[in-house]
Amino acid sequence: MSESLRETILLIVQIASLVALIAYVLKTADMARETKKSAAATEKSIEEMVEDRNLEFAPYVVVFFDAQTDSPIFDLVIKNTGKTIAHHVKVVFEPPLQTSLKNYDLEKLALIHQPIPAIPPGFELRTSIDRLETRLESDKLPKLYQVTVTFTGGLNNVVRKLEYILDLGVFHGILETHKSSLTDLTHAVED
Repeated sequence: MSESLRETILLIVQIASLVALIAYVLKTADMARETKKSAAATEKSIEEMVEDRNLEFAPYVVVFFDAQTDSPIFDLVIKNTGKTIAHHVKVVFEPPLQTSLKNYDLEKLALIHQPIPAIPPGFELRTSIDRLETRLESDKLPKLYQVTVTFTGGLNNVVRKLEYILDLGVFHGILETHKSSLTDLTHAVED
């Protein structure tokens, strides 16, 4: 075999090796990019799982008006429907909550004028606010309130903020659905 033939074969082998090496490097770079994408997707999935777990175990404070069918008075209810304790619960009404009841000063009602230290899961605070019939017939007292509730709690103990629209108009006609109750029995016995 001649020297020039050997050099030509060696050159061809080196070129083939170089092509194979370039192909290997390109495939490795593709695999590295795909691994990076996979790692990012896994990280995002873990973040979503942590957020879901945090939401699952978070306190959830709801504020609503409740009209019992056996009472002419409607109540304000603040309730923690979540799975952990709600801390530093603050409730703000816009416009400020009002009542037509004489000798009942809402300004002294601590649960709407100062933070509530803690509300355990499933616990509710309830207080009477006004006569439903009087409120529904009044043109001077508001029937619609925007309520902002802030509180802390849950696994990451961040400040949470919820907003509600409370509309007393939903109680129109509710007095016609009156059920007999212990109050009715008491009145019948007294009569």
